[in-house]
Amino acid sequence: MKYVIVGTGARHQMYRKAITATYGESHELVGLCDSNAGRLALSAESIPDAKGNGVPTYLSDDFAQMVSEQKPDTVVVTTPDFTHDQYIVAALRMGCNVMTEKPMTTDLERLRAILDAQRETGKSVTVTFNYRYTPARTQVKDLLMSGAI
Repeated sequence: MKYVIVGTGARHQMYRKAITATYGESHELVGLCDSNAGRLALSAESIPDAKGNGVPTYLSDDFAQMVSEQKPDTVVVTTPDFTHDQYIVAALRMGCNVMTEKPMTTDLERLRAILDAQRETGKSVTVTFNYRYTPARTQVKDLLMSGAI
């Protein structure tokens, strides 16, 4: 599976690591996109054993170009919440599935646009709730599942 990530702030790191290291045998990060060239460079430099010439980077205005050139199966959206919808809708319309941080979007109008694009394209949108996997929450779940509480 081929992935691109749009948004290279702190939240993207767990996705980048999962794609390039944890599941690197069967998944490939083929592009990074952000409004900040410094963050892009830092993220690209942090990828262990990047294949070939490394992972291509694109500024936000070049998002469509990245998707067109790299042809990812899935676009991972980790931009600020109020921008999620623009990348989700564009990715769906360009034929990609999408994985996004919660919240998927910030208001009803943006939600309608996402749902319309999903319905029109037949592509999927997965909203992640990764905070539940932090050590403290995992420990609470383990305690509950063991019957201790």
